[in-house]
Amino acid sequence: MRNKSGWRCRFSSALPVLVSLILPVAASGAEPLSLKEAYDHALEYDAQYLASEADTQIAKEEVAKAWSGFLPNIKASTSRGRNQTDQTTALGESPTVWYNTLSHSLSLRQPLFNLATVASYKQSRAVRAKSEALFRSEHASLIVRTAEQFCNVLFSEENIAFAKAQVEATREQFEQSKKRYENGYGTITEINEAQASYDLAVADQADAIAGLEQSRRELERITGVYTERLSRLDPEKLVLQRPEPRDVEAWVEMAREESGRISAARQEVEIARKEIDKNKAAKYPQLDLWAGRSYSVSENNYTIGSIYDTWSVSLQLSVPVYTGGFTSASIRQAYARRVKAREQLNLQERSSLTDVRKYYNAQLNSIVQVRAYEQAAKSGEIALEGTQKGFIAGFRTNAEVLDATRKLYETRRSLARARYQYILNRLMLRDAAGVLGEADLDEIDRFFVLAGS
Repeated sequence: MRNKSGWRCRFSSALPVLVSLILPVAASGAEPLSLKEAYDHALEYDAQYLASEADTQIAKEEVAKAWSGFLPNIKASTSRGRNQTDQTTALGESPTVWYNTLSHSLSLRQPLFNLATVASYKQSRAVRAKSEALFRSEHASLIVRTAEQFCNVLFSEENIAFAKAQVEATREQFEQSKKRYENGYGTITEINEAQASYDLAVADQADAIAGLEQSRRELERITGVYTERLSRLDPEKLVLQRPEPRDVEAWVEMAREESGRISAARQEVEIARKEIDKNKAAKYPQLDLWAGRSYSVSENNYTIGSIYDTWSVSLQLSVPVYTGGFTSASIRQAYARRVKAREQLNLQERSSLTDVRKYYNAQLNSIVQVRAYEQAAKSGEIALEGTQKGFIAGFRTNAEVLDATRKLYETRRSLARARYQYILNRLMLRDAAGVLGEADLDEIDRFFVLAGS
């Protein structure tokens, strides 16, 4: 009797813990958040995406700054002052003279020949192209990151449901083991096994609840929205399709043409090439047209009372002669940077093409996994039902029932994970190929339905 009351005590003491753990995740009354809505929030909130957008704007202004090197530079200045002059000569001192000064000037400098300006302008356009390519890539990355965190939350919620169902199943098995023991059919070992399985299920449920909170916070970090209700994945609407085109090499060629990361690396090579041109231009002359007008009244104490109004136009030629080796060192440095940029391009191409092949195969494998786990789940349900009937009839042991229960819920958990992984693999393949867009997200969003619909 002492053992029986002990079992009862251990079992009942776990219930308040379960209630306290489950209560924080109770659904709120707000409308469920869809995947598309989460992405729309991320467009306005995600710091990584917004920083990339700002980088693009910065690069666009670099083009405007570089273009200004071709345009006239006009400068105007004016001054007005009050002066005092004391003059002493061999003949003696002259009276102190007070006078006003006035000066106006206007100058224009128009570059006529400057190879460095040309190279800087072309380089700025390459910088802008690189930034735009990176922004396209970041835009696609935001779709993947939002979908990934969205699916993580949903999987965490399903994981809790599986854990809760496993708790209920092990509790029921625990009760049956006690009844069999009280009726003289079972053993204390069976009861201890059921108790241990129940305790492990409770621990797994607590871990699943903690994981859900972390997943929700990660989604909030991207979208700025914390919600306890999301649209649910509808297995009936989930379309398992092979990548189109079917040939992986077609995807590889697509990546070479469309990948934003590869395009950005190519532009980095162009930037390095223009840096060479810019440094080489330091060896060549510069030719400017200069024009100006100056107007002054009593500009100094030699011109007291005099007015000067001067117009001037000139061509100014500047020829570099010797810079102490600075120009030659800068050119060598620019060549080294071009080598680095080319190798980084090779690295990016190899990495991107490897990702394309990886996610192409992953999408195919996830289709096989989903179908296999669906069949395994059906078989597991039949196996568990048969094992439970055999246990009641005395042909199966308690350990076999618990093992069949564990296997079924592990299979269901694996099935849910495989479904979400298929969705992510599908998006990541298109991202790696450089063709992921909002239309793809809209297509994925159709797989989800509002809770309860």
